[in-house]
Amino acid sequence: MRTGLVRFKKVYIEVTNSCNLACKFCPRTGRPKRFMTPTAFTAILDKIAAHTGFIALHVLGEPLFHPNIDQLLAISHEQGLQVNLTTNGTLLARHRQTLLTAPALRQINISLHSLAQMEPGAADLLLEEIFDFAREASRATSLYLSLRLWNLQAGDAEEALAWNDRLLARLTAVFGIPALPVADLAATRGLPLAPRVFLNPEPQFTWPHPSAPDLGRHGYCRGLRDHLAILADGTVVPCCLDADGLLGLGNILQQSLPEILAGPRARLMREGFAHQWLIEPLCRRCTYRLRFAPCQKS
Repeated sequence: MRTGLVRFKKVYIEVTNSCNLACKFCPRTGRPKRFMTPTAFTAILDKIAAHTGFIALHVLGEPLFHPNIDQLLAISHEQGLQVNLTTNGTLLARHRQTLLTAPALRQINISLHSLAQMEPGAADLLLEEIFDFAREASRATSLYLSLRLWNLQAGDAEEALAWNDRLLARLTAVFGIPALPVADLAATRGLPLAPRVFLNPEPQFTWPHPSAPDLGRHGYCRGLRDHLAILADGTVVPCCLDADGLLGLGNILQQSLPEILAGPRARLMREGFAHQWLIEPLCRRCTYRLRFAPCQKS
């Protein structure tokens, strides 16, 4: 490693901000819908490959909705980067062979909470497809699968409670795990279902927005320390929760990553995080960063 070279645990890349669903959980943004071209994706990987070994195809949008997802995974392998991919699970069957054989792919995160808003019969059929994919991936590949259930404490919404109840019943039947009451989900972390397949329940979080309450200037975030994100148009932002690109630091298609990180906005944010000081108003309105510290001053 060259002296002074900034390394990140992972870099989020939003290959598209388009999705085939319209879940209540995800924010509505004013950004134009777009699909990152393979040429742009290659150019981005050329610029970040020295700074990380892992990329995560996730911010907004559904990566499996991208018409060239197989090509993007192949490009990632050529660059020597391992890929984590987050999906709503609806297009797993369409890309099954690609996902089971792509050498760059390390982990797939499947958002089971997105199914709660579907018609029950359709959701149950899709759930069976997801479980079938998970069983084959566990048996025939080295992939890790995280079945995410990130809807806990979502105002105790009736649709979420009903969905979680049905989901746990199917998990018990399909994977042979002990029966788990819905009430016990909050205390569950990384429940093993099969080799390298886990259920990961989490509380639902609120995407940060300028209109949200200010939670105070003191706090910490891992953004720009162990990760950053690149939006579909090449805009670099400090974390994967900046859905509107409000904290744009530069554009990776026009600048190098060291140039972007050396910019005044990025420097001030990093220095602020290092001293438990939130420089940007959006960061002060982010509830997710509260998870990084047991106590925050206001």
